[in-house]
Amino acid sequence: MSSEFLVRIPLERIAVLIGPKGSTKKRIEELTDTKLIIDSQSGDVIIVIEEEELEDPISLWKSRDMVKAIGRGFSPQKTFQICTPGYGFDLLQLRDFVGTSPNAQREVRARIIGKKGRTRNIIEQTASCYISVFGNTVAIIAEQRSMQIIREGLIKLINGSKQSTVYKYLEDKMRELKGDKDKLWVAGEREEDMVDITDLDELERLIFEEEENQD
Repeated sequence: MSSEFLVRIPLERIAVLIGPKGSTKKRIEELTDTKLIIDSQSGDVIIVIEEEELEDPISLWKSRDMVKAIGRGFSPQKTFQICTPGYGFDLLQLRDFVGTSPNAQREVRARIIGKKGRTRNIIEQTASCYISVFGNTVAIIAEQRSMQIIREGLIKLINGSKQSTVYKYLEDKMRELKGDKDKLWVAGEREEDMVDITDLDELERLIFEEEENQD
């Protein structure tokens, strides 16, 4: 017996989902024991899983989230992080917070990305996550235990909080979560690239520069 799940992604992201010679599609299938049926004309992706061969009951959802992540602008390399135990994917729809006004959504996207990507970079470093701003959505790849903290921080930013206020919120909450007042984890391109920082001088410098740019 098989189960299916339908996901629709933007047409311009289909080539990324397939990958060179089908490599990305194949890797997702291998990681999740699923099969992807991709319609390059409509953007529809049907995820199929054979239940009798199922080893991990959440494989279907992991496959779905990886397809969505690539559809919302993440690179395949970052997307594969979703299959790491304890990691997940979340998606914020900007229209849920600022309505459908293109100008309002454009302003929020600019606030989250920041000048030369600085705001997004600081959030990623502080909360050990990946953020993708694509169209009218903001997507997150992070550890499940920190996902709600990151989500709340982004919502604060969307609703008009200063960047420095959001940085401080994330910094405090991540320290509480990790139970260590002296360490923050900064995300690299892969899990093995996670760097343990024992002082926050560099992060504080970035935050100071961001505040200066806001003045």
